[in-house]
Amino acid sequence: MGPTKLTVTDLMQVTLMKLIKEMWSRFTFFLTGSLLPGFPPIPDSQLRYANIEVTVDKMVQIFGPEGVVKITLRILREMNLHNIADELKREHSRDHALPCLPSRTLSSERSKEEEIEERIEVNLPQSLTDTKEELLRNVLGKVDQAMRMTDPLQTSPDNLETEVYDESRGTYRFKCSSAGLFPSGVTGLGFGMEGEGEVLYWTVPWDRRLLAQRGKRPAGPLFKFTCLKGSICQLQLPHCELHSKGGCDFLSVAHVMDDSLEFIRDVQITDKHVILNINGFSAYGVVKEDDSPTVPIRSLVLLFYKLPVVPKKRSILNVLLLPRNVMIREVQVEWKRRNGDQETYIETNAHCQLIPKQQYTLSTDLTDEHQIRPKDAAFVDFESYENYIPTFQLFLQTVVKQVDLLLKEHDGAESVWDRLVWLPETANEFHQMISTEIISTAPSANPPTLSGEDFITKHRVKLEERMGELQPILLKLQDCKVLNDVEREKIDNISSRIQRNKALLDMIMRKGPRAQEQFYQTLKKEDPYLVEYLEEETS
Repeated sequence: MGPTKLTVTDLMQVTLMKLIKEMWSRFTFFLTGSLLPGFPPIPDSQLRYANIEVTVDKMVQIFGPEGVVKITLRILREMNLHNIADELKREHSRDHALPCLPSRTLSSERSKEEEIEERIEVNLPQSLTDTKEELLRNVLGKVDQAMRMTDPLQTSPDNLETEVYDESRGTYRFKCSSAGLFPSGVTGLGFGMEGEGEVLYWTVPWDRRLLAQRGKRPAGPLFKFTCLKGSICQLQLPHCELHSKGGCDFLSVAHVMDDSLEFIRDVQITDKHVILNINGFSAYGVVKEDDSPTVPIRSLVLLFYKLPVVPKKRSILNVLLLPRNVMIREVQVEWKRRNGDQETYIETNAHCQLIPKQQYTLSTDLTDEHQIRPKDAAFVDFESYENYIPTFQLFLQTVVKQVDLLLKEHDGAESVWDRLVWLPETANEFHQMISTEIISTAPSANPPTLSGEDFITKHRVKLEERMGELQPILLKLQDCKVLNDVEREKIDNISSRIQRNKALLDMIMRKGPRAQEQFYQTLKKEDPYLVEYLEEETS
């Protein structure tokens, strides 16, 4: 019995899985650009978030089975990946050659390809032929530029195996079973692993005096790492700058060791991450030039609510203005450490853009007796990653069910953040919210930007493609009776990640709005960066 024959689709998937992240970005750049004579480009919108399986299907649909092989061979050779190209050609010739003329078919294939290349060379003006290598360098330079403007953690499939947060110790434990680039849905970090590995990491305070002496200030949390198993070759740290505003030009990475501090400038900066290659550990964090121009940054408005004290019915809503790359979970833990169960985190769409040191004013639509203190305040916590102090406090004299909060620049006409916030009315509702924060199974106190049903319907395709590790989600859904044992087992037995995601979403949609809302809230807890990214597309 001979070797198993692969279909063209299977062969293409096997071939393209050999490309590392940078190679894959270059490959798709060739597909979407008008760079290959005789092959129309695929619209970038159709491949922007596609994985290998979806990309191959789209290529077969546009170019046909034989065309897919030809264009792939051309791209691989342009990328100087001759070994992969030769292996693809051998496998394709073996599995898809005519049985009666295998050798002639192989020879004919090579002749056709060489003939096409010769024809292209003949038709090119001499000046272009002489500068072919320079043209290729320019093309690859554009690829590299495009990669810097594209967040690798958003364009690569989510291969994260497991990540666990130990609240008692304040540590995160990340595990992976193979080499690759792994985005974290918990902290926003990314790890480039050389193979199977396990990493323990946590945040530590910055030495601001030492940074100030070197003309720097914090621009992200300071993470300390210990590699328990395997080896990390690349680290991706989240930042909150806006490329279009020029703030990224002043970023670097501080490498803090026991007795020294160095600044790493040889980094790649994407929309949301600073990427560097590493060969050792200690602590790493993003820093910014202290004298850099003041420009808007991606920010958060976080809310913590203190329940009314019956019968006085007084309550306080604390409003925190913080940078986007702050660790929300650690803000919650620190707030709970200070106040116990007296206050709760209010879930809402926190995203906005704020200008450091700019004065802002908070207002409401309330007619009942209330006060906001201070009346206006500067955004001074743009570099705060340890102490989380309220920027504003809303003091309520009566029980309030909902409030419309409006944040504006001082004396400005337009709002920078405007949200309708639902507040817990009773002690039972309050304690239910506390339980939600602990076990992540009850619905959020605040309505999401979209309902669960709307969220799934709008983002169904991307959820199927991008949801990664399902086990924490399945466990929570099983605990709150959305899934039963048989349904959980059925999903676990599906080998394909995309098919598992499809099966889960099918089950959730069949169970109605309550199940859909529970799935949405669970996903927000377990994979907040994915939900944040999809909701930003909605807004």
